[in-house]
Amino acid sequence: MARRKKSTVTISLFPFLSILACVIGTLTLLITAMALGQMDNEAIHSAERYKKLKDQLEEELRRIEELEAQIKQLDAAASDEGKQKQEATKRLQELTRQIEALKAEAARIREEEPPEIDIPIVDEEAHKKRMAELKQEMDLLAEEIAKLKAELGDRVEAAESKVIIQPSGSGMDLDPVFVECTTGGLTLLEETPPHRIRRAEIATDETFLKLLESVADRPKGIVIFLVREDALGTYFAAHSVAYENGARDGKLPVVGQGTIDLSVFDEVRNTN
Repeated sequence: MARRKKSTVTISLFPFLSILACVIGTLTLLITAMALGQMDNEAIHSAERYKKLKDQLEEELRRIEELEAQIKQLDAAASDEGKQKQEATKRLQELTRQIEALKAEAARIREEEPPEIDIPIVDEEAHKKRMAELKQEMDLLAEEIAKLKAELGDRVEAAESKVIIQPSGSGMDLDPVFVECTTGGLTLLEETPPHRIRRAEIATDETFLKLLESVADRPKGIVIFLVREDALGTYFAAHSVAYENGARDGKLPVVGQGTIDLSVFDEVRNTN
């Protein structure tokens, strides 16, 4: 008698990949917006902003419908998918808030009388340079998504694990703040919620610059960069900005792709 094949239980991470795809779509909209910003003309800005908001509104509504369908599927899934359901719900709430803001902005733009359009001369060289920089970042994100797809099975376990950062050595006498370095940019872990910065905007992000100013003003202040395995380029860029702003900094390597856990440092702070 032929042996019955054992059934295997697979865990679908489609919602996770779908969210990454949404990030790519949002970046595409940002590229278009930044390209139009090179024209530096209020008339064109108003007309194009209305068109962009309208298209973005329709796109976000479509994404909300997709996320609602995914949430219904997650309700019937096993308990292992509970975390993905929670993330999808948070994303749905965030998108809903964005939609309300977009609707209000679109209504305001409709009430404005469109000005006469006078198209200025575009600086093609600057525009091409900026588009090349954005394309480079898009390529980095595409490589990161390809890596995630290739290591999908390992990332299921890694997503549930934690990387615990422990104090050691002379660092115990310092007042650190932690910044995660990834391929795509920085994450300010001690902001609520964590503040994410694209790699190209590290030198101009106001939140990051204020953090460096705060660290520079404290005698024991220091920025600890938690560097992922593939994020050395991001670290060097962030270190340069910290040095220029007079903030002491250090680095710790992060092995693996798990969630960073700062609970040990929090306990030490509370004790002190």
